[in-house]
Amino acid sequence: MTDEHGPLSHLRVLDFTQLLQGPLATQILADLGADVVKFEKPGGEWMRHWGILASRTHGEMDSFLAFNRNKRSVAVDLKDPDTIAAILRLAEDADVVVENFRPGVMERLGLGYDAFAQRNPRIVYASSSGYGQTGPYAGRPGQDLLAQAMTGALTLTGRRDDPPMACGIGIADEYTGMHLVTAILAAVCHRDASGEGQRVAVDLFSCTVAAQQQELTVHLNRDEPLERAAGNVGHVGGTAPFGIYTTSDGHLALAMMALPRLGQILGVDWLDRFDSDELAFSERDTVHALLDAHFATDTTARWLELLDAHDVWCAPVQDHAALERDPQLAHARLLWEVPVGDDPGATFRTVGSPFSFSKTPPRLRRGVPRAGQDTAAVLGALEPA
Repeated sequence: MTDEHGPLSHLRVLDFTQLLQGPLATQILADLGADVVKFEKPGGEWMRHWGILASRTHGEMDSFLAFNRNKRSVAVDLKDPDTIAAILRLAEDADVVVENFRPGVMERLGLGYDAFAQRNPRIVYASSSGYGQTGPYAGRPGQDLLAQAMTGALTLTGRRDDPPMACGIGIADEYTGMHLVTAILAAVCHRDASGEGQRVAVDLFSCTVAAQQQELTVHLNRDEPLERAAGNVGHVGGTAPFGIYTTSDGHLALAMMALPRLGQILGVDWLDRFDSDELAFSERDTVHALLDAHFATDTTARWLELLDAHDVWCAPVQDHAALERDPQLAHARLLWEVPVGDDPGATFRTVGSPFSFSKTPPRLRRGVPRAGQDTAAVLGALEPA
């Protein structure tokens, strides 16, 4: 028997985030049962009006819909003293505050950590910014592409002769949002054990550096820089056959394995000489070119049938349309249909929570709210000051 409420149903979160990494973090908390109250300016936060491809569903930006389910929306003027007073009263019964403004903005509004902690010493106050709360870049605007650029990540993607190349997804935002959740839950555990609240902080720059633990550890302990491969290897440090290969009707991906063994499976002897990890790395461009020409002689399905039969680590390269048809996606129940506001029949399809719990699974408890949809209910529940 499963719990309908979720493992975080005891937490109330006051959410002052916008755009991607902050709303992603609070959506994860909401999917796991937390009561998340999202504070927006009248008319809605920035992501309601900007998104990739300017794509809208039921009047809302798809990019906003992607990160704001299971929340309530309160639309207020954060420069109004009465509003600030009401929010601080809400904090008396809250567990977590999350914000991703530039450092100093919340303090100027009267909503800094000290203001909340005076009302509720048990509060966990979580901040996410571009470059941290202090330091030479603290006041700079932070954004996913800028974080990738500053941390060397753009020099790891693509081929040797390519210009610096960004990852195709918002990897800095996504990774930072997940670290923000980890920091919040660790602080909540400490609070529950000790009674002490605290302030925690993450930032795009630091989290994007941390995302390169393997690559930077190699860089910091060798005398020569990492260099991208000439072919479509897929990772700056990948040893052959790691990479993407062209078939007669598409592409396939191969991960690590001994090249002589791969040669046996493919029925060729020209991989036998690459019989060490050192050769698999130093000659990876040669190996990639040889294999690319070989795989081009047959279809992706034919090669996968052969490789799967020998338990080779391989996969087809799929676009989103192919992913949508994939039986593994259906089995994982990762596509959710979510209501928009309280409009009858207004729903959109999106990616649900990837977590699996035997007792307290993530659930869709409410849809994505319209801007200010819950203002009256949330603020009206306050006792008179």
